[in-house]
Amino acid sequence: MKTTGLSRVSKDLIIKEIEKELKSRPAFFVTDHGTVPALALDKLRAKLRASNSRYLVIKKSLGRKALENANLQSVGELEGACGIAFTSGDIVLSSKTLVDFAKENESFKVRTGFMNGQVMTADKIKQLAGLPPKEVLLARVVGGMQAPIWRFVGVLSGTVRKVVNVLDPIVKKKGSG
Repeated sequence: MKTTGLSRVSKDLIIKEIEKELKSRPAFFVTDHGTVPALALDKLRAKLRASNSRYLVIKKSLGRKALENANLQSVGELEGACGIAFTSGDIVLSSKTLVDFAKENESFKVRTGFMNGQVMTADKIKQLAGLPPKEVLLARVVGGMQAPIWRFVGVLSGTVRKVVNVLDPIVKKKGSG
């Protein structure tokens, strides 16, 4: 398939830019943006910037070549009107942004993703998007770590309270006598 309108040099530069993004970011999501208007895609880009992500609309042939050069053919075949969201920030927030955008825009589809050396299906990306934000997960971990400590402190203070309750009448009796 021949890509028209761009010189060979331009195509090579675009392929190198996509390849650089693929290699430098820990995760990316491949989408089919269908007939989503450019203005809506600009709003998506703005939302993705909040999670340190970048969304590029790409030609399939150039994307295939970049994936091949980055040894990422396992991601699968690029289909439809192709776009890639590269992220080096909060991966959960990025996936949630994309999945929510797909709900709002019928022709937008999240096809596949790549994270931690693993290819992710669209279903896995939806599961990832359903996770609570990173801050909530960290708060749950800290809360889980604090709970046993507070229970232990409660047990110790109960024991000390019992000792005080036993000794208090003895001290009062000896103090008055």
